[in-house]
Amino acid sequence: MFRFPRPLPAIAAVTLLIALAACTGGTSTSTAPGPFPAVNPGGTLHAQYVVVGDIGNNSLLTYNLGTGSTITAGNLAPAYNNHSATLVTPFFIFNDFNSNLWAANFFGASLTWYSVTGNGATPVAHTISGSNTTLGQPTGIYIAANGTIYVSDRSSSHGYATIDEFAPGSSGNVAPVAWIGGATSTLSNTQGLSMDSRGNLWVINFGAAQVDEFSSSLSTGQNNIPPTAAMTSAVFGLPLEIYIDGQSHLWFGDVSDAATGKPALFEFNMGTGAQVPICTISGANTGLIAGGQTTVAVDNGGYVYAVDGDAQVSIFAKGQCGNVAPAYTISGAATGLSHPAAIIVYSTGNDY
Repeated sequence: MFRFPRPLPAIAAVTLLIALAACTGGTSTSTAPGPFPAVNPGGTLHAQYVVVGDIGNNSLLTYNLGTGSTITAGNLAPAYNNHSATLVTPFFIFNDFNSNLWAANFFGASLTWYSVTGNGATPVAHTISGSNTTLGQPTGIYIAANGTIYVSDRSSSHGYATIDEFAPGSSGNVAPVAWIGGATSTLSNTQGLSMDSRGNLWVINFGAAQVDEFSSSLSTGQNNIPPTAAMTSAVFGLPLEIYIDGQSHLWFGDVSDAATGKPALFEFNMGTGAQVPICTISGANTGLIAGGQTTVAVDNGGYVYAVDGDAQVSIFAKGQCGNVAPAYTISGAATGLSHPAAIIVYSTGNDY
């Protein structure tokens, strides 16, 4: 079934019908192909943890993949299962590498954050919500090294799509200190958000069929400014999420690529103007299926992690492109996966 960019309210009813698997099961350990050099010298060859934002059960599920050159996968039970009531359709998640997991709650009009080791109905550490925040349908979140919080919002109470900036340490019913939005910004139906190594914001401007680049240095209040640059590609169909890896490559999760109408993962060299992907992962063998939000993350060893609404995490080894089967999967009753919509990876002491 085709899904429009970011689920419409009807999908909320669909997710209520998805049951959380509560059974137990085994795991399988495989030797990863390679070895592949880590981008981060001295780093592990793959991420230690993968975290999934699951909208079927409104939870953050964290899986321990182990360390070194082996990946533990299969019917893997989560090491941590945070299903706090403050999680409301967590369509985007972020690790600020200060032991906090952040969630952009699409139907909750809020940002919430939790301990990375949160289990059960863990009390939320902080919440940004309320009328002063102007949050409507937050779709992406990025925490800068200095703690500044950036959020893409496709339907803010300003009456237009925005990128909002909240001060470090913000909590409660607080107003953004600055935001990008207005006719000059060209923002329309903003989706995934990230930041490059130069401190520039990259946001999927779905309504304009492009990816916009903005400086993160904003004036207080509204910044009705044009993007500093924009990127387009003929392969884009319905790109919703963006991830910038350790090599400064842009990765996109596309729900329905322009060529085949199938879910796809695209890798690009960072650039503006019309771009051609350097790697495409798509096709029947990949296990990526239509019917959900295609989301991607990449670790410092080059492994590519994806979810698409199916109750599975697909892991592709470095260099796997085309209509290829994932090197590893996390699936089965023990996983607790229901309808995953967001994914991130990280390792203790070696952040991604």
